[in-house]
Amino acid sequence: MNQNKTPQGANTFTRGAPVSPAAALQSWLDTQKHDGEPKLLRLPIVLAKGAMGFGTANAKIGTGADVLTVFLDDSALGVGIADKVRACNQHPTCAMIVEGYWQGKGMGGDLEVKVMKADVVELASLTAYAEVESPGPNSN
Repeated sequence: MNQNKTPQGANTFTRGAPVSPAAALQSWLDTQKHDGEPKLLRLPIVLAKGAMGFGTANAKIGTGADVLTVFLDDSALGVGIADKVRACNQHPTCAMIVEGYWQGKGMGGDLEVKVMKADVVELASLTAYAEVESPGPNSN
């Protein structure tokens, strides 16, 4: 499966589904495949600070009330999400843009995203929609 390799070069993304309502976003995410393999997605993520700080569980896709809650599998990252969000330690939430692959329900029953890239951003810069990688000029 190609999803365990970090994409090389600059990826181009196109606007996908709105992040709300959650049910519509989940339906759209479930269809984002090419030849049976998940497509690379770019998602606006909000992490809430818990008793142990920021974690990869209960991440929200988007900022609204009716958004999906997911687990972020950061095992493919060289620097984990917990380290990346240290800049947010003085705040109750941390906004990120993640690139990764939709996994659907994981082994624990949670909806899951396999994260390939994650960048902390300002909350105000988050978009209200998901994005999907555009096919390259050599795609079928």
